Amino acid sequence: MVDNNVNDHSVVEITDEDRDVIARINVDSEASRDRKNQVELTVSSLRGKLHRQPPFPACSCIFRVPKVLRRHNEKAFVPNLVSIGPFHHGEENLRVMEEIKRWYLHSLLERKPTPETSLECFVEAIGRIEQQCRDCYGEKLDIYSGKFVEMMVLDGCFIIELLRRYKRLVLWDDNDPLEYTSWMLKVLQNDLFLLENQLPWNVLKCLFELTKVNDDHSLLELALNFFESSVFNQTPQIKEGVQTKHLLDAVRESLISLHKPQSTGTSYWETIPTVTELLQAGVEFKSKSREWNNMLDITFKNGVMEIPPIDIESNAESLFRNLIAYEQCEPDIAICNITSYAVILDNLIKSSKDAEFLIQKRIITTILSKEDLACFFNGLYKDTIPSHFSYVELTKNVKQYYNHRWNRWRTILSRDYFSNPWTIMSVVAALAILVLTFLQTLYSMLSYY
Repeated sequence: MVDNNVNDHSVVEITDEDRDVIARINVDSEASRDRKNQVELTVSSLRGKLHRQPPFPACSCIFRVPKVLRRHNEKAFVPNLVSIGPFHHGEENLRVMEEIKRWYLHSLLERKPTPETSLECFVEAIGRIEQQCRDCYGEKLDIYSGKFVEMMVLDGCFIIELLRRYKRLVLWDDNDPLEYTSWMLKVLQNDLFLLENQLPWNVLKCLFELTKVNDDHSLLELALNFFESSVFNQTPQIKEGVQTKHLLDAVRESLISLHKPQSTGTSYWETIPTVTELLQAGVEFKSKSREWNNMLDITFKNGVMEIPPIDIESNAESLFRNLIAYEQCEPDIAICNITSYAVILDNLIKSSKDAEFLIQKRIITTILSKEDLACFFNGLYKDTIPSHFSYVELTKNVKQYYNHRWNRWRTILSRDYFSNPWTIMSVVAALAILVLTFLQTLYSMLSYY
């Protein structure tokens, strides 16, 4: 018997189709590894860019004006003579004032009103609050520490020295262009209330205290005195217990200090008719006394709207727009008082006829023409959101009065039939004839029956 042990080796033949499948598997596997590596790289890159803290602190109070607001009038937000703070620092057309700033600082150091009046004291004091100052700006500042502190000291001392000279607490130098060139002082007043051109109040307060003498006024008093002639001709009011954030904030607080909002603010309000339409409905307009009232104190009662007088000068649009922009950007502002005021004036003034009437009533004093005044108020609060409106009750009462038909009929009767003695006599005669005719008809009917 022969034992045949034959090893049978089966040979598996790989087809072209199998090769294609294997190739696709390898390609997919390699692509998967590439995607995984790319995901890991992207995750690592993104994780390194994350912020553990908010990028802009809640205490920010100095902002760049949003494009949606500045597009209506770019010039209203841009300084013409002096840069304060980092947003416009180094601009070519503002460099002349840098020389005057340094001269003012030298004059302050040379006068040396207190033992702490020295560059060493200034730099050390501002250096201690540098981070607080940086947090006041609504964007990250790419300025190294030494440069930032130098800017704060130079700009802060310039403002304080300017406020003291304006109040005559310090004598003007005979060679000071801000004294003998009147236009420069006017432009400076405008530049120093611009939202983008502000310095944190704690910088001014710190430098003011280091250079304060016994007969000095408070910093807030000096600031409001400086702006008095350029803020709608309103008497500045100092509100105790309010933490001031910068010069523009001080101006706003002085304007709203005597004003008591008619509500806590709401996102809904009713638009009111124009001056001309309200006159046709019998509404009477009166100008309030300047002595006891603030420009925001608009009231409506028994068909009479009382509006405090306001001066609209060449800088009025810039001031209005910066105050409105500040209310739109500052999260701590509970009620948009200035924006609400702009809404009311925009509702009342739609034509030159409306503007002319308020000028005749001495409610508005202005150098503008009646046509320009109408355009001025019509564009003030565009693209804003006055979500906290302060005249809710006023607009509600005005609209109710306007919609009451009897008020309109009474006005028509008064204007068309009782405006002079002759029309009154005609109406009385017509009524007498009507009554006599009625009595005659009645007598004839009674006689017949």
